[in-house]
Amino acid sequence: MRDTVIETEAMVKFNAAVDEVVNADRSLSGFVLAYGQAGRGKSVAADSYHIQRGGAYVRVWQGWSQTSFLQRVLFEVRGKNTDMPRHTGNRCKELIVDLLNENRIPIFIDEADRLKIDRIEDLRDIHEMTGTPIVLIGEESIFGLLTERRRIWSRIAYEVEFGPISPSEVALYAMQAAGLEISLALASEIAKKTEGDFRLVRNMCLLLEKSAKASGSFTVDREMLDTALSAHSWRRK
Repeated sequence: MRDTVIETEAMVKFNAAVDEVVNADRSLSGFVLAYGQAGRGKSVAADSYHIQRGGAYVRVWQGWSQTSFLQRVLFEVRGKNTDMPRHTGNRCKELIVDLLNENRIPIFIDEADRLKIDRIEDLRDIHEMTGTPIVLIGEESIFGLLTERRRIWSRIAYEVEFGPISPSEVALYAMQAAGLEISLALASEIAKKTEGDFRLVRNMCLLLEKSAKASGSFTVDREMLDTALSAHSWRRK
């Protein structure tokens, strides 16, 4: 299988939302919230945007202190160094603000639901001083975190939900990743069984590709799908 990224409906909405805040005047910029269950393509969309159009991308680690978090943000905003900054948290914030005032780029915070509210407040401070767009990516629990502080919630300009991928997206992914031809009826069954989870769809396509190579046919039929379905529980955790 090929490492493939397909442009889903949610990804299109995400790209448009980030474009809006990036291109807005400083006073009209804001936060973008991308949310949904694990495996729905949020991180893929954010990473793809970051690679193609620029910005600073931070993937949150569990238990980060203010200093550890802001050191990582500064490292990514600089974008050229090899050494992690060793400044205090407050000094890192000052340096981040200086850099963003020179070059206002979006900051993507992946797995933002793992942050403590005070780290979101640090991001609000940075946004207030620079107008730089802040893109928060997380699971649904992030709503509970953000609604703790009205002054943060009021700065969210766009919300983008990443729901289950559709049968047509399943079929498109299977074709582009593995060269598999799947009818819409069978793709619908896959989407239902995997609950639209990209990771489970990928695993399903791996099994189907193996069967296709063994049979010499890359058109998925009922027997091939039944074999793949029986090989795994396909239960989400």
